[in-house]
Amino acid sequence: MRSEFGAILKDWRKVRRFSQLDLSLEAEMSARHLSFLESGRANPSRAMVLRLSEALQLPRSAANQALHAAGFAPVYPSLSDDAPELAPVNQAIATLLDQHDPFPGYALDRHWNIVNSNGGAQMIVALAAPGGPANLVDILIATAGLDLIENWEEVAVLTLSRLRTEILELGGDEGLSAMAARLAAHDRVCKADMATINLNQAVIPTIFRVGENRLSLFSVIAQFGSVQDTKAGETRIELMFPMDEDTARFFQR
Repeated sequence: MRSEFGAILKDWRKVRRFSQLDLSLEAEMSARHLSFLESGRANPSRAMVLRLSEALQLPRSAANQALHAAGFAPVYPSLSDDAPELAPVNQAIATLLDQHDPFPGYALDRHWNIVNSNGGAQMIVALAAPGGPANLVDILIATAGLDLIENWEEVAVLTLSRLRTEILELGGDEGLSAMAARLAAHDRVCKADMATINLNQAVIPTIFRVGENRLSLFSVIAQFGSVQDTKAGETRIELMFPMDEDTARFFQR
């Protein structure tokens, strides 16, 4: 009978589109032993679970789940946001955002919720969804009926592509899938003329209309490379930069 670990291993192998031979080569093990692990005829060591987790590029939370299923304690911590151990991480986020001001900067969790932002970002959010959701996808949907984002369809299509890529990388996520479904079902996305959306541009900005001002911004997304906490390690910092001098002067004012 297949073990819980074997089922998890097989599911993730299929998500990553590996054959047993592909994965065995990636993990530097025999395909026969991998087959035994999947079928439950063999039990993995802790080192083998970690080796396979690395070969499959499992998210930290999924690696913890695989370890638990195999009878081992989790490796990656899951701390509260105010845990003392995360104080340097939170300070690093605040420093990045503050130093990027007056240009918009957000810190986002796995589900695109804004967990921190600077003054420039707060101004954009106030224009887009005053008193509304603190989630970038929900804010994008909320602006569909406004004239705030000039290239709304283009931004929505790119955001939907990002969401779907993240869902694949995570091996599925109900929250992200629900957001992707809401965005994909929006009337403006359904009616978007893909022939008019140029995805071959070197940089695809978000173009805001604020009064008489046309603001063109592109994003740089940063993540922590060495933070082992399951939640903090998924935090993304999105920094928006001006595409032209007029946009830079607007925010500097």
